[in-house]
Amino acid sequence: MQTLIQDLRYGVRTLLKQPGFTTIAVVTLALGIGANTAIFSLLHQVLLRALPVRQPEQLVVLASPGPKQGRTSSDTRDGAESFSYPMYRDLRERNEVFSGLMARYSIPLNVTFQGQSEGASGEVVSGNYFNVLGVTPALGRMLSLEDDRTPGAHPVVVLSHTYWVRRFAADAQVLNQTMTINGHQMTVVGVARAGFTGVQLGETPEVFIPMMMKAQVTPGWDGLEDRRDYWLNVLGRLKPGVNREQAQARIAPLYRGLLDAELPLQQRMAADTQQRFINKKLLVEDGVRGRTVFQRDARAPLLMLMGMVGLVLLIACANVAGLQVARGAARRKGPTSWSMPRGVRPR
Repeated sequence: MQTLIQDLRYGVRTLLKQPGFTTIAVVTLALGIGANTAIFSLLHQVLLRALPVRQPEQLVVLASPGPKQGRTSSDTRDGAESFSYPMYRDLRERNEVFSGLMARYSIPLNVTFQGQSEGASGEVVSGNYFNVLGVTPALGRMLSLEDDRTPGAHPVVVLSHTYWVRRFAADAQVLNQTMTINGHQMTVVGVARAGFTGVQLGETPEVFIPMMMKAQVTPGWDGLEDRRDYWLNVLGRLKPGVNREQAQARIAPLYRGLLDAELPLQQRMAADTQQRFINKKLLVEDGVRGRTVFQRDARAPLLMLMGMVGLVLLIACANVAGLQVARGAARRKGPTSWSMPRGVRPR
């Protein structure tokens, strides 16, 4: 330990003797390290961070690539993560591998409160949405299955914590107040806890509405009973002791039976397309980071950027090393000329 302290003291004295060299070295390394830290923080936030919910490692996202006939609303190219509400309801009620299966759909909203109107982002969600995710209220209560049994019967909403703070200045009096959403009056029953921003990076819902109120907030489009209307995203929580591979294998017979039952609705398909329809698989994909729609497009650019700033750090280190080598060589070279000591005469 004493030797280490002595080495540190010697190093500090050496650096202080040459402030110009020290400044250049520190600034060079600081730029390289700072750039890497910033990009890695962004990469972690986008690609690595788990959803801030209870046991996110148990969450899964359902997908079913393949042909479908009817109306498809999707934020992915193939629409594989879009399901009809009747299909979601059948899977939720008849599966044996999920402790909960919830659904959501993003919609734009116009919110009017005390005479002031503004746009807001919203989601219609199944009644078990918050329960499956394990999200607790900061104020009031969350939506429940009772809010999601009868179409149009429960005009209630839950606000995100960020929206509550921004729009209502964190006023607890907003609870049980009425606001007009897309032309329909609804009552605020709760505020979600701080930190929860939904299940999809890039989308930050501010108002959560029960699924059974969809017809009221999307006038002219119900979609709750149409098996050829694919618009819902479905996420689930695995039962303890069940992994994704087991869940996918065990739910396959149920899904095949549901597709067989829907086949008469797909009569406009060619025969080979119908066969592909009933052979579709229900994929149980990792949901620890929620729906990764944004991450799929951002992954390659972020990794490339991380590689570039890593190269910048290597160049910075090489520059500092080069300065050290040049400094050491200058010290070894010593004086450039030699003279005879005084008092000594050449013979």
